[in-house]
Amino acid sequence: MPPDQRLGELAARSFGVFTTEQVLAAGLSPAQVTYRLRTGRWERLGKGVYRLTGAPRSAESALFAATMIHRGVASHRSASRLLGLEHGALPVEVSAELRTGHRQHGARVHRTADLSPSDVTMVRGIRTTNATRTCIDMGARLDAAQLHRLVDRALHNGLTTEDRLVRRFLQLARRGRDGIATVRSVLELVSPQLGLVESDLETLLVRLLDAAGLPPPDRQVTVHTAGQHFRLDFAYVAQKIAVECDGFATHGTRLAFEDDRRRQNLLVLDGWRVLRFTWRQVTGSPDWVAAQVRRALQGAE
Repeated sequence: MPPDQRLGELAARSFGVFTTEQVLAAGLSPAQVTYRLRTGRWERLGKGVYRLTGAPRSAESALFAATMIHRGVASHRSASRLLGLEHGALPVEVSAELRTGHRQHGARVHRTADLSPSDVTMVRGIRTTNATRTCIDMGARLDAAQLHRLVDRALHNGLTTEDRLVRRFLQLARRGRDGIATVRSVLELVSPQLGLVESDLETLLVRLLDAAGLPPPDRQVTVHTAGQHFRLDFAYVAQKIAVECDGFATHGTRLAFEDDRRRQNLLVLDGWRVLRFTWRQVTGSPDWVAAQVRRALQGAE
């Protein structure tokens, strides 16, 4: 198949837009690219991104082009409307990790450092944030009542679940994101359990243990040992197993670090087994965390 025909078939599936990498893979040389641009057969949209002259223009094609130019994904209102969570004209709004240096007319670009592959889906051939991530992102664009309706629609349409929303929220909530308080207020209505414990990390651990089929631990347990009183995040009291969460702000000072070690030694001497889990472990290795707790419980039988 001739290179131009191969590229034309590719462009037909991508709103007439293609990249330098795709051009070279089709068998065209840089000199041939220059010739096609000079003769008007192609137009340059951004660095390494081109469009067949005469290809139909649409809101979808402009959005697709923006995702290619900025190496990002459709997000916020663009994602909400692609997913059917909102109605109205399709804007050009994308999230990207890198600053490309190219400003596309009419595009709104959000810089992000926390976009995960699990946040992305394909809608109408466009890489788009999924409903879970979109609902969280829209906390910066909507008030609580509007966001609640959006979340309800996503849940009703089967595009996300309560558990996915809460889990991803807890992973993102400590990043200083705009609108996170609005998202929390809505999720507390959707999932009242979110407000039952003192920290996001503790909430996430509770849900992790429940999902693993483990018995729920007692929360905020006061222990008396060696003439002192300690409060544990979680405990299986009968088995004398303590489960502690080490969040980002834990042990902020040397004194706090020293006190925590002294406290743990006294608990161990009193027969307690202490399991400690960090934010990274709870969010990144939930199966491992659950296995550690399960093993401790089995050893106490």
